[in-house]
Amino acid sequence: MAKTIWVTSDTHFWHEEALALYKREFGGVEEMNDALIDWINATVGKGDELWHLGDFVAGLPWKKQPRKAVKLARDCRDRIRCTTVHLVRGNHDPRGEKHFDRLFDGVDDIVSARGIAGIDERLVLFHYPIEQWQGRPNGGFHLHGHVHGHGASLARRCDVGIDVAAHGGRPRELTALVGDIVPLIVMGFVFIPLGIWAFGRAERYAKRTGKLKRV
Repeated sequence: MAKTIWVTSDTHFWHEEALALYKREFGGVEEMNDALIDWINATVGKGDELWHLGDFVAGLPWKKQPRKAVKLARDCRDRIRCTTVHLVRGNHDPRGEKHFDRLFDGVDDIVSARGIAGIDERLVLFHYPIEQWQGRPNGGFHLHGHVHGHGASLARRCDVGIDVAAHGGRPRELTALVGDIVPLIVMGFVFIPLGIWAFGRAERYAKRTGKLKRV
């Protein structure tokens, strides 16, 4: 039986500043950690597969106290019941810390592949939102984090971070998420040309009736 694949990003476990920066309404960082882990465990099955697109933790003392930092990161990872968790490294995730990397089934800077979860189109998974990605001209999708729900809208690109209101702080099932993106693309193809056509008709009418004034 195929695993259900889920995606999320930007949990920022242990990051005190995240409470104010991203308007997370928790009484403290441990309460935030508990809630986010509970939501993951309530959503993602033990036998499923979770792709975390970066900033798993943030604000930990990797240079001064690396053992303490990895212990805190391990505490959060161990409490996530999903057995298979992949990380696409974010700017707050440490580099060169092998004990941190070993918490995950794989750690990559970017993933670009077709056929993930049976999706025919190419998926590009990267922490940062980018304007051009492999497969975009052929219908490929780009999933990212980093901007905490404040990025510009772009067809076939989606912020999967927990601070996006539509995600409710929880991971999203991958095929359902892509299915939600497709109608937005279709609407763009329909309504943008329709808007241009309607504007053209209105402009011609205004010229004909003398009601168009250019300044």
